[in-house]
Amino acid sequence: MIKIISQKLVRSIYLLNSFLFILILLGCNSNTLKHSEKLLSNGESYKAIELLLPYIEESDNDPNAYMLLGRAYKQLGRYNEAVQQFQKSSLYSSGKPLLRIEARLELARTFLIYGDRDSAFKVLKLIFVSTTDEKIIQQIIELVGDSFHTKQLTHHNSDNYSPSFSPDSNQIAFASFRGDNSEIYLMDLNGRIIRRVTYSSDFNDSSPTYLKSTDYLFYSSEPKSSREVKILIHSSGSTPIYTGFNITHIYNKNTVSVIPISFGARVPRSSLSSNRVVYESNTDGNLELYLLDLDGLDLTKIKSESINPTRITNSESDEGSPAFFPNNEKIIFVSSRNESVNQLYTISIDGTNEQHFNPNPYDCYNPSVSPDGKSIAFVSARDADWEIYMIDSNGKNERKITSGIGRSIQPTFSPDGKYLAFVSDRTDTFQIYLMDLNQPKTRKDIVTLLR
Repeated sequence: MIKIISQKLVRSIYLLNSFLFILILLGCNSNTLKHSEKLLSNGESYKAIELLLPYIEESDNDPNAYMLLGRAYKQLGRYNEAVQQFQKSSLYSSGKPLLRIEARLELARTFLIYGDRDSAFKVLKLIFVSTTDEKIIQQIIELVGDSFHTKQLTHHNSDNYSPSFSPDSNQIAFASFRGDNSEIYLMDLNGRIIRRVTYSSDFNDSSPTYLKSTDYLFYSSEPKSSREVKILIHSSGSTPIYTGFNITHIYNKNTVSVIPISFGARVPRSSLSSNRVVYESNTDGNLELYLLDLDGLDLTKIKSESINPTRITNSESDEGSPAFFPNNEKIIFVSSRNESVNQLYTISIDGTNEQHFNPNPYDCYNPSVSPDGKSIAFVSARDADWEIYMIDSNGKNERKITSGIGRSIQPTFSPDGKYLAFVSDRTDTFQIYLMDLNQPKTRKDIVTLLR
């Protein structure tokens, strides 16, 4: 009897120890994956790889580990190795449908980075036929094309850029190199040229923005003898570019100089409900933000010597590409104060209440605020591509809204909130496109695109 009890006791202790060992092993495995994920979020790809490789050797084809290893290789630009790991993650996640979809999405993204659209679309077709989840469908849309119906407005063989809507949303002012230099034109929302606004053969005129007095355009002018900068993503305070600001009457072409040619005053953005303009300038050695308040002034009789810009920022870093929020008391801008990437910040026009808007590991440029203040469009450089993203003004719900061949930049909302104009070189030269924010792509559109 004692012997039988002893055998049962030994067996119970053995089972208990085995169970505890399994729990400890599972805990260690879980900790390894969590630690690897944390390393990846901090950009420490090599350390993550060092942790994951021995783990994968000992594990039984853990699809989560293959997923993390693929992301580590992808961060390092080792795309062929990343593809192999994502394929393994997909293969060994047959009992985990959501993980399999995630692995296939990463696989498609990686194929797209080095231009293998055929392979990417084959993977996306597999995902598409296996899900009805609208969030996953939206991710597929982000990879195969623009999220909303889009049409090309300009078709000239020269670069066209810097779109800016009129206050009634019916016209777009833009700059074009269709002549020997950059001039400003107006077109309707079908791309029909309405008129040419500037005639300055010795200057490159760009970055037009409407004032509250809708007969006037405020714009940047640069001597042709200096560097020709056609498409500006984000400036550098060390870039020796001499520019100034003018105001031109759209119809009678009367032009006055607001700020004479100086060291780098450019990228003006106006408030449509007042004659205020924010811009960047490196007058003081690095790029800072400034405010011009033209309210109450006779725009036909402005004298540059009587203009007193107000400095908004005061930093050792370059700050540029400002844009107003609808209340006209707050702006969003780009700063390089984070040495590794350019990021979006917000600040009151009196220089207070500065906040880092969307901390992330990617370069962000060209912000534009929707007329209701609820959304912000911006350019981000990710996965070897420049595309336009949208994010809620609370910093949440980020989504990519352009995709495909070429870079998409310089987004700007129409004042009625119905459209987003942007610039892309998807046809080799930079052209202006119009996105209809009331016409999102549907499942039927995806089928057509994937074909």
